[in-house]
Amino acid sequence: MQMTRQSRSTAAFRLMPRHPLTSKMFLKVPVAIRGNASKLFCVACALALALPLGARAQSAPTLASILTSRRAATAALRTREPRSTEILGMVSGAALQGIFHSWRAGDNQRYDENTGVRREATFRLNGREYIVNENGAVRELRGLLLERQRTEDFIESDRFVDQPQYDHLIGEQQLPDGRDVYAIAVTPPHGQSETIYIDSKTAMLDRVAYDDTDGTATEDYYDYKVFAGVLIAQRSIESNGDHAFDLMREIATVFIDRPISPDTFALPPASTIQAAQPVTVPLQMHDAHDYVRVRILGREYTFLLDSGAQAIVLDAHVAKELGLTPQGQLEVAGAQRTGGLGVVALDSIQIGTASLPIRMVTVLDLRGVTGSEPIDGILGYPFFAAAEVRIDPDSETLTFAKPGALKPDGTVFDVDSDRELVELQARVNGADGRFVIDTGNGNELLVYSSFIRAHEGLIQYAGGRFANNMGVGGSVSAVGVMVDELDLGPFRFFNRYANVMLGAQGAFADRFAAGNIGLGVLRNFILTVDLANAKLYARPAAHFDDGRYRTVRQQ
Repeated sequence: MQMTRQSRSTAAFRLMPRHPLTSKMFLKVPVAIRGNASKLFCVACALALALPLGARAQSAPTLASILTSRRAATAALRTREPRSTEILGMVSGAALQGIFHSWRAGDNQRYDENTGVRREATFRLNGREYIVNENGAVRELRGLLLERQRTEDFIESDRFVDQPQYDHLIGEQQLPDGRDVYAIAVTPPHGQSETIYIDSKTAMLDRVAYDDTDGTATEDYYDYKVFAGVLIAQRSIESNGDHAFDLMREIATVFIDRPISPDTFALPPASTIQAAQPVTVPLQMHDAHDYVRVRILGREYTFLLDSGAQAIVLDAHVAKELGLTPQGQLEVAGAQRTGGLGVVALDSIQIGTASLPIRMVTVLDLRGVTGSEPIDGILGYPFFAAAEVRIDPDSETLTFAKPGALKPDGTVFDVDSDRELVELQARVNGADGRFVIDTGNGNELLVYSSFIRAHEGLIQYAGGRFANNMGVGGSVSAVGVMVDELDLGPFRFFNRYANVMLGAQGAFADRFAAGNIGLGVLRNFILTVDLANAKLYARPAAHFDDGRYRTVRQQ
């Protein structure tokens, strides 16, 4: 079947600043334990430590001399490995204030953060990492964030000191607050590269930085002291570069070697759709997007079905109509970085005869997000996490049920949902990359500039037609191109209309994804998304067309 170029608009976005999905899971609460297995969490020592770098010879320090000084400085504190640690403190930022609580005993760890309407938790249980988000969705880290956590563990344990083959000295720098540091890139096996900043006076870590979405995220540590032989930083600041949205954590109470009940480390059950049997509702298609009718507090609304969004979203006019007042402030990476109106508590949304428990929703201005058609909200990740979801373009229906209730149907793909997105490996013109499966994207394919730079000459876009892509936060510049081939597992598509995204900020400047596979491609399949088992199933739809015979239109 001949296909025409789809609408060039998308509602995909990433929430910022990072919450547990992009945080340093167990570096969020600064605790350092020095023993046989060194567990360093604190930085920027306020104590006078042995062999400070500033006292060494005037010649430029080498990586070996910096690491030697660090080893001596931490040893001078005579810290020990405790049986357990429990820490309580305060967290503030993004116009919200609340508390955090962490526990650590043996191989088990837990971190809770509560800022009123937002409640999140991370768990480490027998070496496996889990995140419980604000909607009650529980996911085990298996992909991108697990790689990041391996690096965090490598740094936290001080293995970067004992295994310098994974370190690279960048050189002397000064942090914005005036601290003189030595920057070292750390890239352990099967982990992401991060940069640590060692204080030139104390040989302690002042900062850890890493790539995150469209920029660099940092965590700075200050003011620590030893509690019963355990080194604890009393203050940390987390930032993505937009300091109005920085998060600060301050220690209030510390317990060392106090017994911790095993029940503390019990992973809560995941929030799931409330439906006795599979539910099927009609899909409505407008402007190359799929919509679903929902009910909230007895009122009916039209929501975009968007696997490329990390949240359930209400448009500002819906929140006002329902009498819901947003709390806090949000920074959202959509077409551009933009400020959101905040979050509101909401118990559930009704879809057909089912109830979707959600606890919290995001409030944004969604005008112009999908083109001319106004929308009331977005069904994003929390819906896909709480249910097994089947999208059938043949019957124009959406079927969903409790995870595991739908029979597997089609070719199976492993997906990574660490970032509260549906991501998988695909290939463009022979080059492999991580792509977002984005049902909220009206295009066939988006390709990010970071992927283009990494594969020079792969896609020729010079002289292509300039295009604006509308989305959350406005629009982003792009160039329309024709991609010769897109390979999705065993399925090969030809002559794909694609946009090369040129923005330097926002969701489409993601440093980890290669692009988005949009509804223009996805409607060739009956798709079943099973995030509980990290799987996606694709069966060719009745109108499946690989595009090899399509009429190619001028871009």
